[in-house]
Formats: sequence, structure tokens, C-alpha cells
Amino acid sequence: MWEQLSHLFKIPELRKRILFTMGAIIVFRLGTLIPVPGVDAEALRHFFAAHAGGVFDFMNMFTGGALERFSLFALGVTPYITASIIFSLLTAVIPKLKELQAQGREGQRKITAYTRWATLGLAITQGAGMTLVIREAAIGPIGPWFYITSIVALTTGTVFLMWLGERMTENGIGNGISMIIMVGILAGFPRQMWITYADIAGRAVSPFWGVGMIGLFVIVIGGVTMIQQGRRKIVIQYAKRTSGRRVYGGHSSHLPIRINQGGVIPIIFASALLTMPVTLFNAIPALNWMAPHIEMGTLLYILLYVLLIFFFTYFYSSIVFDPQDVAKNVRESGGFIPGVRPGRPTADYISGVLNRILLVGAIFLGGIAVMPFIFAGLSGIAAMHLIGGAALLIVVGVGLDTIMQMEAHLVMRHYESLTKAGGLLGRRR
Repeated sequence: MWEQLSHLFKIPELRKRILFTMGAIIVFRLGTLIPVPGVDAEALRHFFAAHAGGVFDFMNMFTGGALERFSLFALGVTPYITASIIFSLLTAVIPKLKELQAQGREGQRKITAYTRWATLGLAITQGAGMTLVIREAAIGPIGPWFYITSIVALTTGTVFLMWLGERMTENGIGNGISMIIMVGILAGFPRQMWITYADIAGRAVSPFWGVGMIGLFVIVIGGVTMIQQGRRKIVIQYAKRTSGRRVYGGHSSHLPIRINQGGVIPIIFASALLTMPVTLFNAIPALNWMAPHIEMGTLLYILLYVLLIFFFTYFYSSIVFDPQDVAKNVRESGGFIPGVRPGRPTADYISGVLNRILLVGAIFLGGIAVMPFIFAGLSGIAAMHLIGGAALLIVVGVGLDTIMQMEAHLVMRHYESLTKAGGLLGRRR
């Protein structure tokens, strides 16, 4: 395995990308330690201690601890994710945006610009809401200057993270935004594991549940890996055709459909979207009474979480995979699905298979999301909300995608695959 890892640094381009990603991660972690001016650190600790175990802890996990320090990156990339969700939805219903998407790279560049401006507006709004929520932690009298400073600092931090994530995607390894979220989650793992150990050592939690949590982690990681890598292969047969003395076609191939088309996107989108009403309810005094009803772990929160996961599983798949286009491409290349007529029947067949596969993927993602709440309720291990389920799914999913990208660079240059037996994943392709 170490020999295969050493190959990563033998390719100049890959080495440059890995080092760039590592440098960007260091910059992100340093930014989480720079507090917004005018905030009392001690008062802030008391504030988050009073709201422990709720959605604020969940939001803090996604920012790598930046929220509890009220640092420059306290909002994380949540505004950017929310803006991406909004424009993904609008693209499906607004013809002008749909035309831009069909224009290819140039149209996508314009949509990206709109998304960035929307991110700026959402960052200002969420920054104002978050400042209102933690205003009791301010040093001295609260005046307009404190609000202006906080909103500008938080907005600047989010815009910088958006830029950093895009640079990581372009010049580094993996998806930059997802990588930032994964690093933030991993940064909180040691602390939460220590809290769990302290609860078990203090006999507040039975050691049986500690062993059960480790076993559950192994099962979840294995299940996530299996689902992320799982494919449903549809047989495509190509008819023979003669051109001069040469015979083309007459062979078969497969159309692979991923069980989890969206990867970690549905979980990230659902989590980000649920943080908005929580911030709003806590920021506006007249709506404070609604906050407890949508706190993390409540029945309403779990139901909304699962529904959003199902919605984004199907919605994201409709964006990245169009059965009509696939059927058209298969027909134009002279292929067909055995027993299915070309054209519309092929598209309907692929769509039916896709919907059944997506249902399995959505149920799996929903189960992963709900599992920590059930386990935490039975065991009393509060940290399961933050280190189980969605967090593990994001970490494993982003890790697998990153490994696949590195493997593509290695295989393209005739190096041994990372996923070969004895490699990082310990399996054959």
C-alpha cells in the first residue's frame, strides 16, 4: 500500500494538485481560528453550552468548529450550497436558465455568476441573522458598528471559502466545496469521540453502547462504500453492420446506473436547507417559540430531513441523468436494449429502472440520516448526532470520490490502481 501511495507524488501534475489541496485545507483551518471582532469568547462559550445538542451543534460541525468561535468562517459554505439549490430548482422551471444550461460551458459560466451573487446576498442575510442570535456574547454595548463589522466579516469569510472551494476543484483533487465540508466534519471527530469516552468512563453511558457504536460505524462505512460504488448494469446490444469489407458492431456492453446518483449531495443540500429556518426563528424574537419545534432530533426535523433527502435524490438525478438523451445516444450509436424497442420505449425502460434504483438509494440515505437519532435516543450518546449517519456518509463519500480521481491520474499514466487488491480499498476493480 505504501508503495502505491508513493506513486501519487511521482506524477508532477498529481503531486501539484495534492499539495495545492493540502495548502487550501490549512488555510481553511487557520481561518476557523480567527474570531470576528467585538465578541467575548467566554460569553460565546456559555451561549453554545446553553444551546448544546441542538441544530447549532450540527451547524458547528459543518463549519469545523468555526461557529462556536464565531470566526470569519462561521457561516461556512452553507450560503453557497443554498444558492446552488435555488438555481438548480430555478433552472428546471425558468426557460431562460434552461437555455443557458443547454449552451454548455458559456451558459454554465453565467449561471455560476448568478449563483455567486446569490451567495453574497444569502451570506449577508444569514450573517445578519447569526449576529442577532449571538448578540448577547458581544463585548460592551451593542451598537450599529458591531452589526456592520460582524456581517461584513462573516460575508467576506463565506465569499472567500466559495472562491477557495472553486480553486480546489479546478487546481486540486476532488470537489472543493465537499472537501471543505469533509475537513470541517473530521476536525470535530476527535472532540466528540473524547466526549463519548468520558461519558462511558464516568458510567453515564454503558460500555455496551460504546462497543455498539463502533460496530455501527463499521457497518455504516461498509454500507456507504457498497452503495456509493454500486451499479445497476443495463445490457446494450449493438447490431452488426457492414461497410465495404469490414463488419462493425455485433458486440454488447453495459450502461451502468449508480444506485446513489447524487452521492453526498442530497444529504448536504438537506442539511444546509434546514439550517435556514433555525437561524431565522432564533434571530427574530417573535418567532422564537417556533425554534424548539424544529430543533435537531425533534419529530418534525427528522420528517423534514428525510423528505428533503428523498426530494434531492430524485431532483439531482433528473439534472445529471436524462433517460431521453441516453436513449437517443444509444439509438444513434446503433445500439439497443434486448427486448426493448429503440426510441421512446427505451427511454421509458431506462427511466423505470432509474426510478427503482433511486428509491433504494433514497431509502438508504434516509436510513443513514435517521439512524443517529434512534441510536442516540436508545444509548444516551449525544455525540451520535454529530459523528454518525450523515457525517460518516459525507466523509466516506467525499473520500471515495477523491480516491477515484487520484486513481484516474495513476491509471492514465500506467501506474497500478489504488483500488486493486492490497490497495487502499482492498478490492479488485
